[in-house]
Amino acid sequence: MDRSLREDLMAEVDDVWSETIRHLPLASGQQDPERDTAEIAACLRTGDRDAERLNFGRGNKGRAGVMADGGDLRIDRSAYPDLVVRKGDKVVALDRDGQPVFEVQAVDDRSHLRLICELGDAN
Repeated sequence: MDRSLREDLMAEVDDVWSETIRHLPLASGQQDPERDTAEIAACLRTGDRDAERLNFGRGNKGRAGVMADGGDLRIDRSAYPDLVVRKGDKVVALDRDGQPVFEVQAVDDRSHLRLICELGDAN
């Protein structure tokens, strides 16, 4: 697929499905002084979707139930080239009722198009 066509398609998807997310970078459970809090627009999918469960190269047997309380966040890398998301960070869904908070369980940064973050329920 042509790169510009792929980017145009991704932009169209984001126009329809993205929502406002606050990224809270943490280090050892505290605000990470090396990274700033940011508000971004990204696609957040939540709920129990066993058939769509992400595979981060380790298989899914050890993470049963994580997606039921979380979901996945897909961030356009070209829109936020300096954004660094790490396991243990939190994200807040600002456009949703109650502004639910999720914890980043894993980050797949292998794609040049998107950062894909597996989310769990933030306790």
